[in-house]
Amino acid sequence: MILRYYSPFYEKEKHLEIINLLEEIKWRHSIEYEEVPVCFYPPNWYLKEMKIGEAYVYKYQLEPYSQLILANCEKLRSKGLRLYCETVSSKFKSISGNVYVAGTIAVVENGVVLLALKYKEEIFEFLRALLKEGWNLLNMLEKIEAKSVVQPKEKEKEIKNLLISTLSKKFEFVFLNVRQNAPRGNNWDPFIVFSPEADIIAVNETDNRVVGMEVKGYRSSRRAIQKANIYEAIGEAMMYLINPYMRYKGERIKGSVFDEVWLCYPYKRDFEDFEKVMRITPIGLLSTYEGIVKEADENPFVSEKAKEVFLNSLDTFKTYLRGGRKASKIV
Repeated sequence: MILRYYSPFYEKEKHLEIINLLEEIKWRHSIEYEEVPVCFYPPNWYLKEMKIGEAYVYKYQLEPYSQLILANCEKLRSKGLRLYCETVSSKFKSISGNVYVAGTIAVVENGVVLLALKYKEEIFEFLRALLKEGWNLLNMLEKIEAKSVVQPKEKEKEIKNLLISTLSKKFEFVFLNVRQNAPRGNNWDPFIVFSPEADIIAVNETDNRVVGMEVKGYRSSRRAIQKANIYEAIGEAMMYLINPYMRYKGERIKGSVFDEVWLCYPYKRDFEDFEKVMRITPIGLLSTYEGIVKEADENPFVSEKAKEVFLNSLDTFKTYLRGGRKASKIV
């Protein structure tokens, strides 16, 4: 457990007083602290470069633990400390949506923020109490085991957003969570349905190339972190090889629209249980944060006819469009 100072406090004198208290607490009780500059435009007297922005801190380090932060604030207040106990959104975000984190003192354990104090009075109330009581005060805080908290970057939504951002630089169109196309007026022809829905479809119309990605992340289950079920992941990825269901001009068009299919997890270790099995399939394996585990081979079930119909119908999927170099072309 450590203290974290999201610096600087806007008053120089108070900033220096906070640093002095943190140093004294460290010397007296061996409670470590770290200073994390978060101001994009810091005061002239503050010369340290920003490490991370206030918006990032709010979204990824404070907001996910809002209930825990509030519970610990109320616990300390019940012991006599004069703290202002509010939700993270009320405390750090204005009505207009601006985020204010600089100057905050936080207590952090295993990457989880247990307590976050923003206002001058409560910061010094807490630091002076900590200087007096040391670890006895910190040990009162409620904790969540690190293994029971899914980090934001390990959630499927965040992984998809990162992949979309990356793929949009290389592909002309990138679609998210694709289920079925919309009709053109009263004419629903072609009729195209992906079952299960395709997490990400990346298209280079110029190269006549379509790539499908099944994305899996981590989930909380019974106070433990678990990666998405591997049998579910393999099964859904395999379905891309023959997806979608398509009817065009009264005819059932068989075969897949995907030239390549990928299965994505956050880390390379996530594939260890089934990597050998997947090597006999054409499906590629991709760690979102660590790179390619296995290259994708050409899908043996791709149908040029199905792909042609799909590419000529991209406008009927515009509600799923999330990025791409030519995304503005679909209207």
